[in-house]
Amino acid sequence: MDILTQVNGHYQNWKDDISTRLTRKNGWNDITDAYWGKLPDAWPYLSKVNDPRIRTSLIEKNARLLNSKLRGRLVPREGGDVVKANINNAVLDFQWDQAQHGGSMLSKFAQMDMDTRLYGSKFALVSWKYETEKKKDGKKGEVEVKFNGNEFDPLDIRDCGIDPSAHNIKDAKWFQVRKWVFVEDLDIQDSLTGKAMYPGLSKLKGLMAEGVSQPRDNETTSRVLQLKGLTDRMGRDTAFPMLELVTEYRKDKWITFAPQYNLIMREIDNPYEHGKIPVVQLCYYKIQDDPIGESEVEPVLPLWRGIVSCLCGYLDEMNIKMRPPLKIMEGKARMETIVYGPEAQWIVTSQDAVEEMQSQNQILNYFQTTYTSLISAFNSAMGDLSQGISSIDPMGGAKTATEVRATAKQQNTRDQKNQTDLAEAITDTMMMWQSNNKQFLFANDNAQEYILNIVGPEAFSYFKQAGLHEMQVTDEVMQMISDVIMQNEGNLSDMDMKEMMTAGETPLNPVFTNPNEKNPAKLQYKPKMEINDLGDMATLSIIPEDLDGTFDYIPDVKSMSMGAGEEMINARTKFVELILNPTVLQLLQAQGEQLDIKAILTSSYDDMGGKDGQRFFRPNTSQGPGGSLQQPGVPEAPTSLSPDQSIQQMAGSSQLPQPGGVPAGVPPVQSQGGGIPRANGFPGVSV
Repeated sequence: MDILTQVNGHYQNWKDDISTRLTRKNGWNDITDAYWGKLPDAWPYLSKVNDPRIRTSLIEKNARLLNSKLRGRLVPREGGDVVKANINNAVLDFQWDQAQHGGSMLSKFAQMDMDTRLYGSKFALVSWKYETEKKKDGKKGEVEVKFNGNEFDPLDIRDCGIDPSAHNIKDAKWFQVRKWVFVEDLDIQDSLTGKAMYPGLSKLKGLMAEGVSQPRDNETTSRVLQLKGLTDRMGRDTAFPMLELVTEYRKDKWITFAPQYNLIMREIDNPYEHGKIPVVQLCYYKIQDDPIGESEVEPVLPLWRGIVSCLCGYLDEMNIKMRPPLKIMEGKARMETIVYGPEAQWIVTSQDAVEEMQSQNQILNYFQTTYTSLISAFNSAMGDLSQGISSIDPMGGAKTATEVRATAKQQNTRDQKNQTDLAEAITDTMMMWQSNNKQFLFANDNAQEYILNIVGPEAFSYFKQAGLHEMQVTDEVMQMISDVIMQNEGNLSDMDMKEMMTAGETPLNPVFTNPNEKNPAKLQYKPKMEINDLGDMATLSIIPEDLDGTFDYIPDVKSMSMGAGEEMINARTKFVELILNPTVLQLLQAQGEQLDIKAILTSSYDDMGGKDGQRFFRPNTSQGPGGSLQQPGVPEAPTSLSPDQSIQQMAGSSQLPQPGGVPAGVPPVQSQGGGIPRANGFPGVSV
């Protein structure tokens, strides 16, 4: 069977399945109607008032689960390098902020969460994107990199087809994505090969009539636009014709085709080394035989209709009570005069000619019992706070402490279950991002390093403590300085010797800026981390070797939930109370450890929403002996030193090993790089 027949068969099968999912009873269209508050067409009540309980419940769940930025970390496996893990984590953290196509990552995962609750699953395409634009004030043909990194694109569930034999995306044999694209945007070149991205484009243009476009509503109907009374105009612009394209992703290859023209546009091997279908699935409630899973809303649709029916029925009864039907004796009243209004005059021939209909007065009691029972059942089914747990009047505002604890536990249990599934989707995303970084970040032969700004006190403190910025004086350099001093018979000043020591320093963790240089004397290097003059920010030079290793990603999804900041503050407060205990301090001192209270206070201030807590601290200096300023606990430096004493004191950690590959006596070059990560000129992969 040829490849076109295979992908067309897959396309027709999942398109039929999507049509059934949309139109069946309590299907996706009914779920969308309920979310937007559209009542059924055959509504038996005069009142048409909606209780937006479904929408409110989902929005509150979404807000509780995704309320702040993700805090996750890579951990090394099989004895890997912890420093490398933190470097990779800094890159992923920057890319999380950089992936802004279609919104921030937080908003895109919020969209993933909402659609998953409505329709059972949500899929997102995980890709590496490389975009360029014409260089400003540059020569003709010169371009500069606009975007070079990982991206995350949520997909419309109506345009997704998954292998029906799979349990989820991880074991699927294929996955198809349908898109409507401008025909002119297909005429591009693959920057990797220099050839046309879609070889079938020329044949397609021969099949398409000029100005002919494919409207989206020919294949799928936007229920949201229908509910708003708007027309779906995608694909109806004759000036910029659009085309329906479908891409089938397999673990070994990608196939893009135009189903209307029965034409293969592109067939390539999977360019990603991770060898996976580059799609992430979020699913909260998995069920057998259906990889899409179960909607959270579908099971409660009958309860929601019951709540709205009870509400509308009660309002109809209220209207009858306020404007009851009239019993009028025929021939004893003039009908045109019988109206409700102030100072109205009814013309009748008998006192009992007109009489209001009398009804029972117990309808309010029935309404309270029925309405609150339905709400209690709905809230319990959705895992929300339930008003029907205690025997207190559910229409009242008071609740017992037991009820509050029980309902909060019920709500937290459902949220924690959702956090587990969300963590799985985020982990899949980050592991694909990590693999893409190893493959593409230094794909260009001219790309030797990746400059990353280190922001945030935690990352800055870690890399600083790791000594990535430190300099050292090697034994060879110390010997050279000693020879110079001996040649001058000790007539050099302390300033001269200090300048020689500074000039002879080499980075403890060097990064070579010209690693392809064959002559060792011409090698240029700099520290792996360079700190700015204020000492509160730094730039980190990342090289290909930093991305090596095997890591696991641990997403802290609780950090994204509502109230995570308060929990962090409370935990840190209890931690400080514990470690400030005199017994604990003595035990720490016995182990050679001391408390960094400044780091704790700075982190606590950041958790409270503040920024740059470092600015509140200044060096604590006091008047030392002899009138000089001296920092408490630090011995005062001697006013005069012999040359030998100067060499010995300035050498400091001269016994540290020399950086590999740095020839003895080669002075370091000036610091290079800085700023936002540089464009590496990588030829990207189009998905």
